[in-house]
Amino acid sequence: MIVSFFLCDFYYRKGQKERQFHFYSYIFYMGIYSCQEKKSTLYCRKKQKRKKEMEIQQLYYYMELCKQKNFTEAGYACNMTQGALSKQIRKLENELGTTLIRRNTRHFELSREGEIFLEYARKMTEVYEDMLQKVQKNREIRIGCMPVLAPYHFAAVVADFHEKYPDITLVLEEKKARDIMNHAESYDFMILRESTIKDGKKYRFYPLYDERLCAVVYDKHPLANRKRIHLKELAGEPFIFPVQGSGSYEMFYKSCEKAGFTPKIAFEFPQANTIMSFISEQVGVTITFPKVYEEAKCTGICMIPLQDEFHYPISIIYRKNQSLDYAQRVFLEFIRKYVQCS
Repeated sequence: MIVSFFLCDFYYRKGQKERQFHFYSYIFYMGIYSCQEKKSTLYCRKKQKRKKEMEIQQLYYYMELCKQKNFTEAGYACNMTQGALSKQIRKLENELGTTLIRRNTRHFELSREGEIFLEYARKMTEVYEDMLQKVQKNREIRIGCMPVLAPYHFAAVVADFHEKYPDITLVLEEKKARDIMNHAESYDFMILRESTIKDGKKYRFYPLYDERLCAVVYDKHPLANRKRIHLKELAGEPFIFPVQGSGSYEMFYKSCEKAGFTPKIAFEFPQANTIMSFISEQVGVTITFPKVYEEAKCTGICMIPLQDEFHYPISIIYRKNQSLDYAQRVFLEFIRKYVQCS
């Protein structure tokens, strides 16, 4: 969706250095929205052909920057670098022909025109989203998610989202990371560990959280009372892993290799609860994520944090060339707020 502003009453008063700038109206292309205030005169500069019209996404970038009051933080929220965000704001200022942000101060400060523009940007995005909500028919979002992530990390998010947006259906498909990536085009979003993405240049990543591995042993294990251990201390123990071919299997196996040993795998099971039950029978140990251990609620086992720095960021991932519709945009914004509050 393209947004065009008609800038009005740019003029210089003789004998005064101050340039007066007023927004009297704004118009959405496609005839979506039009608002005209009294005593306004609309005109288009026919002599100056603009190379590129303003995009609605730029308004969201600008509003986020005004909210964060920091280019680095705003860039992170918009899933882009500080330099890329700065470039977008420059384009916006060039389109408007005025300065929105004063850059010669230590503190973030909007110019007078920047404050006016922020007010109109909020109005325009509200109208834009209201239009999309009424016009667009799509009310379904397809999400590919690894089985180990869906029940332990995403169930509460889905429930809260459905309560707030009952008209939008979330279709959550639990599949192996490899299968999800092989059919990436069929999903609106993917919830995966960033390490599973081979070609990161094609996708945008919105970080959800950063997971760290832990060890799970039976409560009578010699290491059960330790506050922390190194993963290599479990070398020689029989391991119980998720089934081979799953993203978790590969991750756990590589983690053991990084710790300096090859794990002896005694059993493989697809479900985390089954793995925990077998550990309680003292037939092996495993490594997993704290959330998985907590949700299993199995007796006779204990979790031991690892001193090893095994970090696995989990993100919502979508294609860079993907044009987000109303439902998808609402979902991403909901996730962003959810992560900030958690």
